[in-house]
Amino acid sequence: MQDLRVIALENGVLTAAADDGTRYRITIDDETQAKLRRRSPVNAAERKVGPREIQSHIRAGMSAQDVADLTGAELDYVERFEGPVLAEREFIVTASRSVPVNTAADVEPLGGSTFGSAIDERLDELGASDIAWASWKDPESGWVVKLTFTANSVSHDARWQFDPKKSTLAPTNSDATTLSQQGELPGSLIPRLRAVTDTKSPDTSRFDSGAFTDEQLSQRDTSPYGEAIPFMRSGISPAAVNRDAAEDASGVGHTADLLEALRRRRGERESAPSEDSFDEAKASHPSTGSIRVIDVPLSAFDDNSPSESPSAAPPTPVAPTVHSTPGLSKPARKGRASMPSWDDIVFGAKSDDD
Repeated sequence: MQDLRVIALENGVLTAAADDGTRYRITIDDETQAKLRRRSPVNAAERKVGPREIQSHIRAGMSAQDVADLTGAELDYVERFEGPVLAEREFIVTASRSVPVNTAADVEPLGGSTFGSAIDERLDELGASDIAWASWKDPESGWVVKLTFTANSVSHDARWQFDPKKSTLAPTNSDATTLSQQGELPGSLIPRLRAVTDTKSPDTSRFDSGAFTDEQLSQRDTSPYGEAIPFMRSGISPAAVNRDAAEDASGVGHTADLLEALRRRRGERESAPSEDSFDEAKASHPSTGSIRVIDVPLSAFDDNSPSESPSAAPPTPVAPTVHSTPGLSKPARKGRASMPSWDDIVFGAKSDDD
């Protein structure tokens, strides 16, 4: 027997060549292709996949061809085990559509609608086409029921999670939620598309003189406008700093003098006899009293005397002379001036008559 090697395949014809260069043409028909796809018993035993694994993949939503590509098994071998699983998936779809639901359109309380009939009415309102139901079992969330349809040239995919034991359905995406709600369908389910013109927004990051038309350039703005004056801070001169420091020092010294005078005045008031003791002594001798005589120079009333000037010194005050009855001497107040001092005027000191 002579060995041949394949060198080309064209239009269903296989070209083979021998060792001496002789070429042969072999026509490939359906029977030949089936024999080529058929695996030898030895290789099939080596790459055999269990029925349980195949059915688990099909139950998860894969087709027989997908399982064959994934596992490397023959398609005929995979198809031998997919029948029961496909029937199970179809049963889940039928069971989910048979779940009773209550809608606002139900007239008889005991004759409620089913999930399938309610969804079919929704699809009729939308004028949907290409309607297809499917189901598969997710390893984590369980059975999933899928509905695909087309409405207004827009494809939709609605999915619900189904529990066969409890006969409950729960929407898992927006399309399923919209279809499950009662009332009129919102327009957001079927978006209306319209053609729009492709207009590019102008680039405002740069100034372009060509962006203005002739009419805009000819229009001149004659309205008055004010010129903005920038706010500037002048530098600080050393003289101002020195002046402020001197003023602060003088102000502090003046405040200290006032406080010291206030403390002295407060000490004098505490050392002087109280007014109550003086009033009691006066009450014990009602016939006696005191007369205050103040000597005022006559020159102060002279009409011909010149008026006071800011530079003229004020007249020297004359100490008053106090005459009292010889039986009672008025207690002298230590350290008190005869004329009211500046502290008496500022702080409101009491007079002797009070």
